Amino acid sequence: MISRVFCQRRTVLAFACQYRSLHNMRVAGLISGGKDSCFNLLKCVAEDHNVVALANLHPPIDNNGELDSYMYQTAGHEMIGCVAQALGLPLHRRALQGTSLNIAEGYKGPHAGDEVEDLFELIKGVKEEHNIEAVAVGAVLSDYQRVRVEDVCSRLGLNCLSYLWSRDQAQLLEEILACQIDSVLVKVASIGLDPKLHLNQSLSTMKDHLSKLNKDYGVHVCGEGGEYETLTLDCPLYNSKIVIDECETVIHADSDIAPVGYLKVKKYHLEPKPAEFTSLSWADRVKQLPMATSETFTAEFLSRATHSPPLKYVRPETTNLVSEWPEKYKTFVVETENEVFCSLQAEKTGDLVSDTKGLMDRLQEVLAAHSCGFSNLSYVLLYISDMSQFVNINAVYTTYFGINPPPRICVEAALPSTSLFHAQVLCHKDPTLKKTRHVQSISHWAPSCIGPYSQASHVGSNVFVSGQIPFVPGAMKAVPTGFPGQCQLALEHALTVGEVMGVTSEHITSAHCYVYNEEDVAHALSSSYVRSTIPSKAETLCVVVPRLPRDVSAEWHVNFNLEGVVPHTIATGDDDLKKVCTEVGSKMHQSNLYFVFYSAGSIDVNQLIAGIKEVNSNHLFVPIPVIKVVSEVEHLTKKYQVACVQVPGYGYGL
Repeated sequence: MISRVFCQRRTVLAFACQYRSLHNMRVAGLISGGKDSCFNLLKCVAEDHNVVALANLHPPIDNNGELDSYMYQTAGHEMIGCVAQALGLPLHRRALQGTSLNIAEGYKGPHAGDEVEDLFELIKGVKEEHNIEAVAVGAVLSDYQRVRVEDVCSRLGLNCLSYLWSRDQAQLLEEILACQIDSVLVKVASIGLDPKLHLNQSLSTMKDHLSKLNKDYGVHVCGEGGEYETLTLDCPLYNSKIVIDECETVIHADSDIAPVGYLKVKKYHLEPKPAEFTSLSWADRVKQLPMATSETFTAEFLSRATHSPPLKYVRPETTNLVSEWPEKYKTFVVETENEVFCSLQAEKTGDLVSDTKGLMDRLQEVLAAHSCGFSNLSYVLLYISDMSQFVNINAVYTTYFGINPPPRICVEAALPSTSLFHAQVLCHKDPTLKKTRHVQSISHWAPSCIGPYSQASHVGSNVFVSGQIPFVPGAMKAVPTGFPGQCQLALEHALTVGEVMGVTSEHITSAHCYVYNEEDVAHALSSSYVRSTIPSKAETLCVVVPRLPRDVSAEWHVNFNLEGVVPHTIATGDDDLKKVCTEVGSKMHQSNLYFVFYSAGSIDVNQLIAGIKEVNSNHLFVPIPVIKVVSEVEHLTKKYQVACVQVPGYGYGL
């Protein structure tokens, strides 16, 4: 693999993000009548949002039964009007006209004739009538559903609220029942579930049976594998309970192992709740429920995190530390059998849009020369000279990517006065090996992606994660604590993202913590949480920066490898490497440049770091090793195929 290490000595760096206000949004609930969509509405209320309308897609009028769909629950669809009445909200419905034409992992509409386009038209109409800012969807595990709702929301300029996303199903089921969601099964399609026995049974009655089926057969206790679907007869938001008076069991597919059947409700009525209850606001009804929210997330985290008072931010003065970028590094490419690393910069000509497009086009050309394209990108690093121009640069950058953009780190750096920004990318030559996690929904899982980047990419044995900041995910705002707590939460988010990609802290190969106060360096590198989380052999770096997104005090950029870190030492008799390490050690306190190392030869970056430590001091905070590509060491970097790209910087390594 092409390895990398950040090596720094005075930095001018800031990471800018543009966040929309996520407080008290006008929300439309995408409902099926089931437990998940109703419970997600409770979550929206608990997060101080204003649910103003409901939306539902139903089978065509000439279809009197239950319709199979990749996207939507249609079992119990005849009861949606009753659910809306119980909630006291306007309901918008549309008949499904399309089918599941595009069933690929990703979706970027429009696709004529696909059932997702029915959802687009439905939500478009709701937005026009109610001026909504977000859509609530009860997705728990289905990437297929989440990705398509996110696409619709993205095209309409709406947020997607999926507070149940990626929750542990056993815990979620317990929480749903504890929050007084009364649901019955209206469809079953699983081993151990019999339509004649289990339809119209309450979820609370079925809980133990579902847990046993999970233990015996791996059945999803929340029905996320399509094992069952529900109808919510009552919840704290209802003004009236739904009572089923008459129903019929319809066998859709008879089987001795896993029969499929659904419940057809023939008669029902609404039973009004007492006036003292209905007079309460929704916020008052949910505030005492034992439900996971951003508030409980924050309280739980603060109860176990290290504390210190927030520091007052004072922006340091900055200067350009690089007067001139070496011509040969304006476009630099290192290629191995499987990967391509490319580093290039955009020159300023006065037209920012043209300059950005010029660099992206040139990057495309360079990659094409090595049989790669943007779909091959494992990750992207952008160094921008003026972060105030980020929005304009980002607008052009976005147009070059499709469904799943690569993870990205974007920072401000004191580049040469002629440079607009500098890009460094890593590609794998086989794009089919890449799996991307791109969650745009607001959830309690991890901070959502609010720009053209993904949380992580899994390429071969490597997992590359975008920079993580200490946001409370459901609220998308910083956790209210000082540096130790913010440092811990940002690292926890990186591990959370890594977990869904199949890696743990044992697989960390590099961990870079960005801070704006030099006094925080010691804690970032030596706190008990950091030391117990990051393997001792991993490349660990703390970078002092002038400012971080939303004025948080810490940001972590963590990468993983399924094989972990292979320890290295200087090979006996390797005089050239010893010479490199000795020279690097002597320059540790002399350079004011921030270097990024990429090794494609017989030495990797961890081996270089081990060598630096071996021939130099054993101090805890070893300034980051620096190799300046000058004539006397150029033959050594050529031998080891180490690319050294200069960026101003300042930092400490562990």
